[in-house]
Amino acid sequence: MRVLVLSPHYDDAPLSLGQSMLDGALSEHRVTVGVVFSRSNWTIWFHPTRRRWPLATAIRWAEELRNARRFGYRTRLGGLEETVLRTGVIAPESFLNPDFDAAQSPALDQVVAMLKRWSADHDVVIAPLGIGDHVDHQLVTEAACRIMEGGATVAFYEDRPYAVASDETALAAAAAKVDDRLQRRPISGPMSSAKHNRIWYPSQFDDYFLTAIDIDETEQRREHVWVLPEAPWPTR
Repeated sequence: MRVLVLSPHYDDAPLSLGQSMLDGALSEHRVTVGVVFSRSNWTIWFHPTRRRWPLATAIRWAEELRNARRFGYRTRLGGLEETVLRTGVIAPESFLNPDFDAAQSPALDQVVAMLKRWSADHDVVIAPLGIGDHVDHQLVTEAACRIMEGGATVAFYEDRPYAVASDETALAAAAAKVDDRLQRRPISGPMSSAKHNRIWYPSQFDDYFLTAIDIDETEQRREHVWVLPEAPWPTR
């Protein structure tokens, strides 16, 4: 099966679905990761000015290529600017915004058009659930809902590291905001060092990321997707 994982930024796919890619439900299929907002000026190593985006993007692309080899997925770049780059604002409240209305964003149409093109080449699309209130994640979630309404088979993954701070009730509430018919299905065994020792994003990973990774492994959590009841993937 041809599976497209929508990754708002370069690190979202292996963070959220890496265990499944290694030895879970995704390991049985041909996976392509589509990085939607692939123009970036954000690293922990230098201040994200606009003129530095080619360097930051080159660093992040190199990291993604290494992760793609480790997890066995193909990559596709959307070429859109991430929110810090397109707005020039780096305050957390500018990109972690629970009041952001993706349906009214002028950026949405471009994302929807891209997802329509990409989904035509795949059997299943896996999109972020939008946990964590990141503007770019919310845009991809809303665009995925639009292509699902158009007939595409779409599943939604729990965005890590943000999902680590959510219990099952909070996760269910987030899924219901997307579509109240969605049901949760596991797609991996417990997350382990087999996953986490392969994740390599030194330009991005601060203590927040590393703590979330440690919690997942210590508590033996599993990766899940949320799907409509009649979804053909994953099978139970």
